Amino acid sequence: MRDREERELDKLVEERENELIEYLSELVSIPTFVPPGENYGEIVDWLIPKFNDLGFRCERIELPRDVLHRIQDETEGLIGERVNLLAVKDSSSSSGAKESLDIDIYTHLDVVPAGEGWSTPPFRTVRKGNRIYGRGVADSKGSVAALLMALSLMEELNLHSRYNIRVALTTDEEIGLYSGLCYFADEGLLKGDYLLCMDGDNEGICIATNGVMNWEIRVNGKSCHSSTPFLGVNAIERAKLVIDELERLKERVESRESEVPCSPFMTQVTGQKHIKPVFNLTMISGGVKENIIPPSCTLRGDRRYIPEENEKEVVKELEEALQRLKLEHEHELDFELQCHPGFPPMYTSPDADWVKEVQTAASAAFGVHKPITGVQGGLDVAYAVQKTKQPVCAFGVGSSMESNAHGADENVRIEDLKNYVKFLVMLLLHA
Repeated sequence: MRDREERELDKLVEERENELIEYLSELVSIPTFVPPGENYGEIVDWLIPKFNDLGFRCERIELPRDVLHRIQDETEGLIGERVNLLAVKDSSSSSGAKESLDIDIYTHLDVVPAGEGWSTPPFRTVRKGNRIYGRGVADSKGSVAALLMALSLMEELNLHSRYNIRVALTTDEEIGLYSGLCYFADEGLLKGDYLLCMDGDNEGICIATNGVMNWEIRVNGKSCHSSTPFLGVNAIERAKLVIDELERLKERVESRESEVPCSPFMTQVTGQKHIKPVFNLTMISGGVKENIIPPSCTLRGDRRYIPEENEKEVVKELEEALQRLKLEHEHELDFELQCHPGFPPMYTSPDADWVKEVQTAASAAFGVHKPITGVQGGLDVAYAVQKTKQPVCAFGVGSSMESNAHGADENVRIEDLKNYVKFLVMLLLHA
């Protein structure tokens, strides 16, 4: 951008702050929490005229019945149609260019349920000082509001994107292993030369995520009266042997690290400099009644694996650890393992031109250098780019250290919202 255009953009962003917040307020007021995810049609119907007014062709895309039924079979508590939005604008004709590159801009419209502990109404935005509070303001309706404002300001300033823009606003990122974006990827609806994921935080340009694998181990015993435990097999006590082995595996797994750096904020808190694999035991269930020896105990958890690992190796490592344990305790242990793969890892080379463009625009808009980072969580965009092979960066509007996404009193800095508007404009205009 030329200096004059940048000054005009800064001025307009400040003047239209209230309009930006109003966009966000409208989005937050539509409760798209999942489960159940029953208001997806309402939020897409609110968005379509906004994009139409900005010159976009909009398509309201519902998942087919067979796909919907499969998802409902795999995930409890889902209600309503899975409605997604694809909005497309060809910028080559308006900019005078013979041809333009295509960019897919993506984030999700669903949010997690409100939960307890809020000091403000979760589905009504409240301004406190320099922050806006409400479910989804950071993850990730704030980025949707900023996108609407950025596109509106470009219209007002007669600024033409160097890209043909394809906006994918999809559903079920927060709940399932098959989101609306996964469906878009499978159906060939992601056609950009590059992909910008507006999910995530604004602390760095995320080029890598961990893959996710959920696991379940059912330890079997034999029930009997608790006064005669020698007639049975206590599955909970047997499960302790399994837990001890999982602790040893956890130590081995988490001694590794990726070549991808983590955010400076994570380094500050933990001391680690690179993202690492993670092994968690997160759920235990077992027993029938206090006076019954438990016939079974189920352990559940997840394994987050770095881009340098692969799913087959991760499963094999867990299987081999449990097999060794079973051999050590012959005739004492009876259990079954089930693994449920989730989203794969994501990785884009830090030397890719797209990464450099996103980093340049983000650093300029926020007025501070934004490093190249990875995160230890997973994103549905990893599934998408595994199919499409697109270079992808994730850069969002909130702060992982301050916004408390998924928690009570989720919030976003107003200044970060405004800077994100400027980031989008600068990225779309970058030559």
